Amino acid sequence: MFRKVLIANRGEIAVRIISACQKLGIATVAVYSEADREALFVQQADEAVCIGPANAMDSYLNREAILMAGVNTNADAVHPGYGFLSEDDLFAKMCAECGITWIGPQPALIHDFSDKTNSRTLAEKCGLPIIPGSGMITSEPQLYAKANALGYPVLLKASHGGGGKGIRLVHSAKELFDKYQLVKEEAGASFLDGAIYLERAFEDARHMEVQVLGMPDQLLILGDRDCSLQKNRQKIIEESNAQILTKAERTILYKLVHQLLDKSHYQSLGTVEFLFVHHQFYFLEMNTRLQVEHGVTEETSGIDIVQAQIQVAAGKKLSIQQVEFTGHAIECRLNSENEASHHQFETGQLTQFKLPSGVRVDTGLQKGDVITPFYDRLLAKIIVSGKTREAAIEKMKTALKQVEVTGVGTNLKQLKQLINSSQFAENHYHIHSVGKLMEEQSHESYA
Repeated sequence: MFRKVLIANRGEIAVRIISACQKLGIATVAVYSEADREALFVQQADEAVCIGPANAMDSYLNREAILMAGVNTNADAVHPGYGFLSEDDLFAKMCAECGITWIGPQPALIHDFSDKTNSRTLAEKCGLPIIPGSGMITSEPQLYAKANALGYPVLLKASHGGGGKGIRLVHSAKELFDKYQLVKEEAGASFLDGAIYLERAFEDARHMEVQVLGMPDQLLILGDRDCSLQKNRQKIIEESNAQILTKAERTILYKLVHQLLDKSHYQSLGTVEFLFVHHQFYFLEMNTRLQVEHGVTEETSGIDIVQAQIQVAAGKKLSIQQVEFTGHAIECRLNSENEASHHQFETGQLTQFKLPSGVRVDTGLQKGDVITPFYDRLLAKIIVSGKTREAAIEKMKTALKQVEVTGVGTNLKQLKQLINSSQFAENHYHIHSVGKLMEEQSHESYA
């Protein structure tokens, strides 16, 4: 087992990884930017090293600074969390060159799957249905030609994007080029790569995920998630399992995952994502990392998948042969937002930060912390589970009533509206439903 793990991340996920390491008896090293000097994860780690100024490009995306911290603290492994460098095959290779174990899949597989256009090609070769789209866009004439061939609306997508970033919906040729420039800019800033491709936009799809854990002699499926409730392409409510699927459809879904990965000898956590449209699955992407929404899978599988990921990287043989799924879990992402300004990201100090008791809450914040403009808007993940979906929904309604945040605006009202909507209760929604569900509940109050 590892002696010391450096966590190449921040906030909520850094706190989560520290917890997993502590349970395994592993010491931890936090790296932090100047903006995070007083952060909870810095306080909780056994050691902490400042790696640069607030700007992520100069700190959490600075490969050399992070590796220097790892070498100087004698860390024997690096956990990248999600976002930042978590799907950077160059960083994974650099870790190995420094004699530090990468807690994640093989660099070659990160390379193959983190490039979304390349992963589409791989999936197609494995016999998976893919969303109609283009290859890499390299010129303005090609951009217009490919969009016209697909037919509007289309999605502009960053090839190395993730977390809802680097995606724009385009309804007509008139807005195509301006949004193309926006996506290139955002992709370059967030993912160090401005490569773009196009996909056909589906209006009534569901977003399905399958959580996998690859081990040397087995690819274990840890269940599925329905992540269809999204705003601006970012998930805000996730469920495990996806109850809209029939037993036969779930069998097909898992078979597609095995088709994609069985011959790759994939080792570590990963998530295969699909769009589900009119009872048909379309491969969307493969994320070669831990997901934000991993908690709902832990609740229904009974497995601490962060610990399992660390153990697999350390070469420990796990005794898990088959997963028994129980109950239903729901996660709500509590975000910092200004409701009056079209839910724009809001910064400020958390003068009050009361979160629910009696349910799982994952957060990297505490009362008095300052929400800065440099990173993401996630304040906390509220996770509930119950014997049935209906029981989990009722538990979430109660949990959301306990949340009290002042100092910054939040999306709490929106979460209450969504959880209380009849469409959510009846499981009748899709990836574009958030606006409609909120409108349905706009005349009621759920304080």
